[in-house]
Amino acid sequence: MTASSTVLAAGKLPANTLAALLDRHTRHDDPAVIVAPAPGFDAAVVRPGADIIVKSDPITFSTASPADYLVAVNANDIACLGGIPRWLTVTALFPHGTTTEADVAAAFETLARSCERIGVSLVGGHTEITPAVDRLILSGTMFGVPGEHGTLVPGGAQPGDEIFMTQAAGIEGSSIIATEVPPAQLDGISADVIATAASYLHAPGISIVNAARIAREFDAVTAMHDPTEGGVATAIHELADASGLGFEVDLDRIPVWPATRALTDHFDISPLGLISSGVLLFAASPGAEPAIQDAFNSSGIPVARIGAFLTDPDRRIARSRAGQQPMPRYDADEITRVFARLEVDSSRSHQELR
Repeated sequence: MTASSTVLAAGKLPANTLAALLDRHTRHDDPAVIVAPAPGFDAAVVRPGADIIVKSDPITFSTASPADYLVAVNANDIACLGGIPRWLTVTALFPHGTTTEADVAAAFETLARSCERIGVSLVGGHTEITPAVDRLILSGTMFGVPGEHGTLVPGGAQPGDEIFMTQAAGIEGSSIIATEVPPAQLDGISADVIATAASYLHAPGISIVNAARIAREFDAVTAMHDPTEGGVATAIHELADASGLGFEVDLDRIPVWPATRALTDHFDISPLGLISSGVLLFAASPGAEPAIQDAFNSSGIPVARIGAFLTDPDRRIARSRAGQQPMPRYDADEITRVFARLEVDSSRSHQELR
């Protein structure tokens, strides 16, 4: 199929275009898919043979790779329950007046590639050209099944369990800032730093499916969580909330990569409150650290022990070389401060032009 540059009309995709895209970008080797997506088919049919784990999330912010984000954020939450992501339905809304067949084909290709990386089948959804949006909006519902060790129900952490995290704080937020903030607003930050931060979307990436699989192999692991809005700091609170516990965390043990530190210092925000898909937080009973370190190191995934859970749910302490303080919690992600500042600067620029 050769995608056309002709702008598409409002409404559903032409049936022949949709059929060609689905034929090219959906798996044909998943025996659990009984009714696959096709024009005129009202729904898909899958035969799971096990409990079903369901997750829905949209991608509404402007980004260069919405399909990558959609697959990752939905799969991550299934993986944190010890599940295996299997099937995805997607509602894709493209803006009227600018969308070409080539744009749609590119989105399908990225979506299919992201699904293929983690073994997910795209089984259906809805695609439409509409004046209701000014950029591509994707919303997905992903279905998974429990892994070989069963479902890990949230809230399973116990007092004394140790807290681990993979990768480094602010992976996703760093990538968003580097790709979405106008270059003029990044003045003073080297091109190499910006390129490094932008690359975090794919290296190490924002998927924690593999990391969760490794963690779930340990009976000692009692809970897992995916830090999204509010960053690692808020996710630690959420992990404790689910189990009715407090915690003590060593801030100096939380990794922050240099490119992230450069961006957060530039905007005077905390990397601990910056959206952090790509990080896996998990709790494990005492004594498991050596085996956990070996397993993750063998897979090339950095992991750090950053603290432990406490019995008193009101005791939530952050220690560092600077002393002890209550652990901060970010009700609004730190990235919102970046974009709020850009809106103010943009408004000032427009006023100056008048």
